[in-house]
Amino acid sequence: MASAAITSCYSTPLSIVSWNIAEAAPSFAAPCFDTRARDAPRLIRECILGSGRSSRPPDIIALQECPYPSFGTETFVEQGYVSAGGTTLSHCGYVDLLLKKQLAEKSRPISLDRNLSSVACRIALPNQTTISVSSSHLAPFKHGAGTRLRQCQNLKESCGKNMILLGDYNMRQSEDKAIENILGIDAWKAAGSNYRNKFTWDSF
Repeated sequence: MASAAITSCYSTPLSIVSWNIAEAAPSFAAPCFDTRARDAPRLIRECILGSGRSSRPPDIIALQECPYPSFGTETFVEQGYVSAGGTTLSHCGYVDLLLKKQLAEKSRPISLDRNLSSVACRIALPNQTTISVSSSHLAPFKHGAGTRLRQCQNLKESCGKNMILLGDYNMRQSEDKAIENILGIDAWKAAGSNYRNKFTWDSF
């Protein structure tokens, strides 16, 4: 799970969480596997929202590998989130992009190539800035590098300027330069390249 805050668009930071939830299946190393599998929606919701520990829940939630199309909506609807432009099927599960209702009212979906496993929308922020936000699950495996490059080019062409691109890109380090030439610097690098946070592999 990854999170980020954008401070230039709101009087308070715009809070974002992106998570490949692995089809809502807990790790086999986790205790009480059967119980955690049954309670997966609640556990995922509590992890993302902080179960009351966070000062403010995220404004945007990007999910990858949802087990079925309406999983994100069902899991977060009571907390005031709306799916932005529907879900799309990837090579493993579904991709979803959820917005707080206040943001969703100022958003419109972006039409994407049907071969691109992404959901995207444009959001008009209170300061008159418009941003594009996407949730993606790009092609897997090392041999998918060429496909990922084309997918990133497609995203760039579809989303335009002021992009916040979220998701599981399945990239290898050898792809950094080519992808950054298209999309710009990776957020981890822009945040200071802290090696303790370079890779995340969270489960519930």
